[in-house]
Amino acid sequence: MRTLRALPLFLLLGLLGGCSLAEQVAVDPPPEDYVAVEDGFRYEKSCLSAQEQYTYDQVLEGLQSHALRIEGLYADTDMIDRVVRAIDRDYPELFWFSGTGQIEVTYLRDVSIKADYVPEYTMDEGLQAEVQAMVDQWEKDCVAGIPGGASDYEKAIHVYEYLIDHADYKTVEENSIVNIMVYGEGLCGCYAKTAQYMLGRLGIPCAYISGQADGVSHAWNLVWLDGVPCWMDPTWGDPVFEGGNSGDGPAYEFFGLTSEELMRTHTPDDTVPLPDCTSRDYNYFIRNELYLEGYQSDQVAAAVERCLQSGKNRVCLQFDADGYRQAIQGLFSQGDIYKVFRIAGDITGVPLNLSQSIRYSVNDTMYTMSIKIPY
Repeated sequence: MRTLRALPLFLLLGLLGGCSLAEQVAVDPPPEDYVAVEDGFRYEKSCLSAQEQYTYDQVLEGLQSHALRIEGLYADTDMIDRVVRAIDRDYPELFWFSGTGQIEVTYLRDVSIKADYVPEYTMDEGLQAEVQAMVDQWEKDCVAGIPGGASDYEKAIHVYEYLIDHADYKTVEENSIVNIMVYGEGLCGCYAKTAQYMLGRLGIPCAYISGQADGVSHAWNLVWLDGVPCWMDPTWGDPVFEGGNSGDGPAYEFFGLTSEELMRTHTPDDTVPLPDCTSRDYNYFIRNELYLEGYQSDQVAAAVERCLQSGKNRVCLQFDADGYRQAIQGLFSQGDIYKVFRIAGDITGVPLNLSQSIRYSVNDTMYTMSIKIPY
């Protein structure tokens, strides 16, 4: 993952010809009636101080206009670092900004009097316009699959599925929506920024979150569905990330997670305050009657039956901890899976080929399994 690097360049100005401090370039404080610019949901900005938000708005205006130099900032390099980092994480649509740049501080004797920020861009305005057209087309294609009147859950799960179906996990140089929406591949930061961009366009608050996952630097999303916070990791939801086949479809255990579920594998950075996500209202398995407490083969058969009736090519199930261990033993060690498919096939009339091996995958941490239906 690419991180912000500020490169201070100090310009020392002496008193020449009797110049006074008042004659130097002054940096105005925020006006007393200053109100931060409102531009949709920007989580990192909401965590900044009023002074930082004022600088945030100054820098953002420059980046949006492709300014080569953003002048007259507070001479506080740490604050500018925080502000630029916040903008980079809040604005996935600024795909032409690299997230890096130089901070140039002007000194009068030993007193810093102002700072300028010199952004680093990855493309000129001409190329930016061409890429924006391709990003817009990807968005249009994605949104076309969302029915009118869709709920927040339906919009978010569609974006999750579409993103995973149209991206492959691959090492790239930049964390940008361009990697996914133009080239169809990217790292975790690209997945997280694309999800953030698309959900934001659909009016769903979504933040870019970074931290560690299984001890490795990682990025994912914090999403508010109907105002309720939950976690989503589209990278881990992509079977290609784990070396699987793109045809295996999304891993739904990484959508609508609670904080307890997330923390089994993920540890967010402590740079911004985060809510404790406790609701399971947006758990895919619960919503689709695919969550089972305990293990009974007839309940699994009923779930398989529903999947056959809806034409799915997989059965995705989640259990409680004890039920999961019992299901692994019963379905795969004792062979109940063949009985389950036989019952479901007889009830639905869907022909199944039970003479072949049944392919499945499991997640021992999230208590889920995905079983390929043997058509």
